[in-house]
Amino acid sequence: MKFLWPLVCLLSVLTSACAEEPLRISGETMGSYYSIVIDSPGSTDGDLLQKDIEQIFADINRQMSNWSKDSEISRFNESRSADWFPVGQQFATVTAEAKRLHTVTGGKLDVTVAPLIELWGFGRNKVKRVPTDEQLKAAMEAVGMQHVEVRLDPPAIRKLKPEISINLASLAPGFAADEVSKLLRERGLKSHVVDVGGENLAGEAKASGDPWRLGVESPLGGLHKVVELTNKAIATSGDYRNFFVIDGRRYSHILDPSTGRPVENPPASVSVIHQSCMTADALGTAMMVLGPEEGLKLAKTLNVDVLFLDVARDGRLAEQSTGIFAATK
Repeated sequence: MKFLWPLVCLLSVLTSACAEEPLRISGETMGSYYSIVIDSPGSTDGDLLQKDIEQIFADINRQMSNWSKDSEISRFNESRSADWFPVGQQFATVTAEAKRLHTVTGGKLDVTVAPLIELWGFGRNKVKRVPTDEQLKAAMEAVGMQHVEVRLDPPAIRKLKPEISINLASLAPGFAADEVSKLLRERGLKSHVVDVGGENLAGEAKASGDPWRLGVESPLGGLHKVVELTNKAIATSGDYRNFFVIDGRRYSHILDPSTGRPVENPPASVSVIHQSCMTADALGTAMMVLGPEEGLKLAKTLNVDVLFLDVARDGRLAEQSTGIFAATK
């Protein structure tokens, strides 16, 4: 599950007062927002470009929106057939990455956990509750990425258990950022930042030669750290705004697919830097489940930069990080 507010923010656009004004495009998509800044846009028609960008979002929503009853993903979830279900190329691409990362993360990224999200009251069902063991067992019967298969040519997916459903919200915003960045590069607008619901992808450096500067929010408020990025994505997942307390016990919305239960003491937030915003987006979700110890091991294995933030009992902010994050004060 993703927040509808940014945990990463763009800090600066141009450093020179006499530089060409950047082109800014923004709007709403995927139940959240998008914001794009383009350096040195030249004579680009911003209105026409925005229409093309919003067509990308429309295509992704048509394929992967769980909120639209007519989307491909909703129709797949309603189906009880084990036959191949034809889908769009984008849908198949994102599902294939979800399958790959399910393996890479030891099953901690699992896009079939929707029954668990509903059971605990973090989805459409807003009634927060602690389910019984029987209810949990029943929901777990409908969970498992091993029950989903995908092919890219021709693009299609299928379920091996009729009750399986999928939700690609942990990858789709990042994927959308990748697709918009691809369009901008094709148009010669290579220096840009694309922000889709807080998942950010920085293109080439500005005309001044300066990299883009992105700030990571602190769980305590304000900015914790500023990183300089070029041709890299940064995605952040967090826990500190989405939880409930029953009988004095805190229950996080971060669910462990292997147990069906909220993760005990998850990190407050995790930020991941990767070339692909889709991959960074998904890894951020998985790292929340893995926690700092296992997450840092995986980050080193994958050679990705990761930042774990947590609030200690004394109220201080604790950081564990690798790569760019560790090198940035």
